[in-house]
Amino acid sequence: MSDSSEMIKVFEKKDIIYSSTMGLCVVSDVTKLAADKSTPIPYYVLRSYYDRSRVAYIPVEDHEVELRDVISEAEAVKKFESIKTAYAGDPDYKPDALEVGEIAYVYRITPDELLKQAGAPEENDEE
Repeated sequence: MSDSSEMIKVFEKKDIIYSSTMGLCVVSDVTKLAADKSTPIPYYVLRSYYDRSRVAYIPVEDHEVELRDVISEAEAVKKFESIKTAYAGDPDYKPDALEVGEIAYVYRITPDELLKQAGAPEENDEE
């Protein structure tokens, strides 16, 4: 056991993960890419869970983007309650869309439904 570096979590194809730049993602592939004739480097091919046309290529090692497992149900409940409290205090509150998507996934509802349940004002009612 080495304690000189922390363990790197390796994700596999079809894993659903959270990316700090894209939100909820599906690992659609793990591939190797090379610039010119250099040694190929392994990359994750990530597709946005909610917009499959959005794709990102992130190196498996030494990436600056936060990649992690989806939050637990308990953490989702805590974050949802925080959003509800924020809306109760300020109807103009705008939660982080990436976070909302992750919480909605854990709750098995759409992000729009989650916002509605949290107390977000209806957007198209009186326009």
